[in-house]
Amino acid sequence: MGKGVQRRAVWVRSLCGRLLAWVKRPYAGLFRIAFPAFVFGGVCLALPPWVGLILFAPLAVALGFKTAFAIRAIVSLDLVTLVDDEGRPCLDTQADRLQRAWALGSAAIVSAVSIGLVARAVFGTFPQIVIPDAIATYLTFTAVLVGGFLLFYFLALRFDKTVLRGLTSITVTLPAFFIVVVVASILLSWAMKALTALGFSAEGMLQSGFDWLYEVQRILGMATDYFLKQDSIIIAASIVLAALLLLLYTYSVPFYWMRSVSRWLKGISLVAAAFGAAVIVFAGVWLVDVQRFAAESASGQLASAIDSSVLDSQSSSLAQYRSDDLIALIKAFVLPYTVGVFVANAVVALRKGKAKDVSNAIIDKFAADGAVDEDELLALKRRYLYYGGSQTLWDIALRSIGHDIPLPHPFAPRKLTIKERITGELADPAPAADSDAKAAAESGGDAASDSR
Repeated sequence: MGKGVQRRAVWVRSLCGRLLAWVKRPYAGLFRIAFPAFVFGGVCLALPPWVGLILFAPLAVALGFKTAFAIRAIVSLDLVTLVDDEGRPCLDTQADRLQRAWALGSAAIVSAVSIGLVARAVFGTFPQIVIPDAIATYLTFTAVLVGGFLLFYFLALRFDKTVLRGLTSITVTLPAFFIVVVVASILLSWAMKALTALGFSAEGMLQSGFDWLYEVQRILGMATDYFLKQDSIIIAASIVLAALLLLLYTYSVPFYWMRSVSRWLKGISLVAAAFGAAVIVFAGVWLVDVQRFAAESASGQLASAIDSSVLDSQSSSLAQYRSDDLIALIKAFVLPYTVGVFVANAVVALRKGKAKDVSNAIIDKFAADGAVDEDELLALKRRYLYYGGSQTLWDIALRSIGHDIPLPHPFAPRKLTIKERITGELADPAPAADSDAKAAAESGGDAASDSR
């Protein structure tokens, strides 16, 4: 009896140790974790409310801790490595970027399932709680919008494409996200027509797998219809959500994306300002074109890709517009971006200032100590470059404390560029130029020796 208890205790300790080791390990991928969690969450949603919640809770807690350890590894720069690019050190951030994607995807799926289970348990236990239809509609809009934003954010991290970063910055309002869904629906309808022309049963094959897209259309179509009718709650929610989502985006993006994200935000603000000014001048002309497009959409290309009830509702709303209504609508559409980009730019400036302080502190410590621990030098260099430090200043700092760092070519001080004079930041010399100059010097020396 005692040996059996002892064996069970050893088994429990071994199981806990393996679970703890799994939790501490970084994500190796998303499919092997997120898909089983999603399927198990669906099973828990089919069970009695509190039973499903209790069964899913341990998995949610374990994945929550795993995500927390992944975030700690990301913050500690454990996944960022230094590589040599033609004699010039640079950062390899692929592992860091993928870890961010896996952590974001896992946290989003687990959070969505957990919220669904908690809501189901609460409403099942207290049936007297009734949410008004209007509030339920707004909550549904918010859930779809946040889900779409997280999807584009995940894709941007996964594939590291500039276009996806831009779409993540843009799809923070309901009408913009609806436009993206419309474009996706049109592309889907074209794919179905192309496969049908090739003799495949495309309609049933694709529609069975993309029924969710038409449901998203219906929800976003209702939200856009409220927006077209200039519903004050929808417009206010769009402003708040745009600010919050852009705040989340700019606060969580890696530092090596800051320059790209900053350019996108500046472009969005310029386009919003230009579009808002243009509609005031051309409102009368645009109104006729917008109404004609809305009327023709119900029987044109959009009709095969979008639910007809969605188009009919929005066409009837646009048909009653006047020029003042269109101007007010564009202002309501532009305002969320104006407020959101203002908040996001403030966060970008704050993070850039923090990065500069961190990189400068590393160099200042060299000067204060007059030496550096050789064992920590590689980690310090990785951290310095991650926070936007200059390789030229790094070399100068190491030379100042006695390190044998070769001088760049040319040896004499070079002339500063206009940008360097304005910003006060030295640009690193291009490796290609250095190699060309070195080759030219060598060929000149060989020519001189031949002449002698």
